[in-house]
Amino acid sequence: MFSTILTGLLALSSSATARSVDIRSLAARSITPPEGCPIPTWTVDNFRWFNGSHSLDCIHNDVDRNTKGCLCEQGWCNPNTCNSTLVNVCYTGMPNYQPWGYGPPQTLAIDFQDGLKCADTYIGYRIHDIGHGESNCGYADRSLGRIVSFYGSSNEATSTGHIDYVLGSGHALECANGSKITYSGSTDFTLNCVHDASFNATCTAAPFEVPVLSYSWVN
Repeated sequence: MFSTILTGLLALSSSATARSVDIRSLAARSITPPEGCPIPTWTVDNFRWFNGSHSLDCIHNDVDRNTKGCLCEQGWCNPNTCNSTLVNVCYTGMPNYQPWGYGPPQTLAIDFQDGLKCADTYIGYRIHDIGHGESNCGYADRSLGRIVSFYGSSNEATSTGHIDYVLGSGHALECANGSKITYSGSTDFTLNCVHDASFNATCTAAPFEVPVLSYSWVN
């Protein structure tokens, strides 16, 4: 019995690494809110992550960080026949994040049933690291404390992803007695990835709920 309990506890621990498990066994129930207080429902109804094997990676790849590209008036040109300026591909604010020789950029979309949409496109000078933390749910939402963080790996056909959700004071809910309350939650979910011949990964997930696991009062 002890080994069974220990196994269950380990399965519930958060992790950014891929694990092949049955997510139905990891489901956590939302807490019961304080009396008179509403509680949100966070349901992801669309999840899609594209991670290309030749996408620009200025965070984890030293070769990419040291690569120079030909910056032309209209975008990136062939560096082998460059008649313009050679610049480091990771240091520009170009609207086209696919320098010459690279594949399509890495993208992430997490859409919630309540209308919140998190959308990321990898850019060289980015502050977000897709699959390793906070996603971009729109700067207005993030500054008010509605932050969604995603952790996962696209290397396996089936693995475990993880999401943390923080509802900050900017989105505090009002209780019957007039007090304000915020919540946070997290969950593991099944991440399914399809790889093409070049090992480009397109990862999706069936709809799932992020349970509310804690709350805090807003002064």
